[in-house]
Amino acid sequence: MSFSGDVKNQLCQIALSKDCCALAELYGLLLFATVFSAKEIRVVTGTAKLPPRIDALGRRVLQRKGLEGLGLSRLPFEKSPAGQGKITLSLTDEPTLHGLFSLFGYEPDKQVVLHLHNWHMEEDCCRMAFLRGVFLTGGYISDPERDYYLEITTPHRALGREFMALLGEMGFSAKQMLRRSSSVIYFKESEQIEAFLTMIGAHRAVLTLMEAKVIKDVRNHINRKVNCETANLLRSVETGQSQAEIIRAYLDKFPLESLSPPLQEAAHLRLQYPDESLSALAKMADPPLTKSGLNHRLTKLMKIAKEALGQSKE
Repeated sequence: MSFSGDVKNQLCQIALSKDCCALAELYGLLLFATVFSAKEIRVVTGTAKLPPRIDALGRRVLQRKGLEGLGLSRLPFEKSPAGQGKITLSLTDEPTLHGLFSLFGYEPDKQVVLHLHNWHMEEDCCRMAFLRGVFLTGGYISDPERDYYLEITTPHRALGREFMALLGEMGFSAKQMLRRSSSVIYFKESEQIEAFLTMIGAHRAVLTLMEAKVIKDVRNHINRKVNCETANLLRSVETGQSQAEIIRAYLDKFPLESLSPPLQEAAHLRLQYPDESLSALAKMADPPLTKSGLNHRLTKLMKIAKEALGQSKE
């Protein structure tokens, strides 16, 4: 199962709270479904626990209208690759649709314009329930081990804009784009995703995301450290080889005895171990030197050698 599917199954196990919250969750769930019209409501989902969740919400909400429940019909399985693993639920019963739309604040006998009715979300608990419903049908979240990304999709652009405004009122900084004919509202910042998941009650998913962040941060820190050490090692090797080349060129023209004993030892060590670091070379000296002590000798040796080679070329 995908991470997104696992999160949705977790959300479907949250206990139904007050009647107003049940209505708000069902409103968000159906409003962001594949089809939401006065003639049909259709939900296409790959979440196994969502159909029972919808049934439970429908029974609780429609009791106000004297109806037993939604009575969603499960349509035949689509054989196309895009439909694999999906469940399609459809509601076309006119009295049930009229009852639902009246509860949601629409007039089913007229042209339904899908505006967001915020009076369903006057309380904080109802807003949380509404967002949970929206995510259950219109949401997707990527596996945090790969990327930080959460999106809400709706085929209704005006509804997408109003939902963006609602998120802004709630303190979220979402972004919006068009994908084919649908409006996509999305988050790419891990902190925003954590806040959204916390609000809708996906606490296990928040812990998973936070754990993935810690692992990524540690891995990135180790990679940066390794890269830095590798770069330092390469620079050290290049410097050592360059010093060895200059010393060889000097000794081709001048005897080793032209140098002082300390510089002779430094030249001998660098020629014998051109790839070693200063620290390693310093320990090989007799007696051992400090890194700065050997560096001082090699710097002096390079100056003498370069000046001598420059004079010889003239």
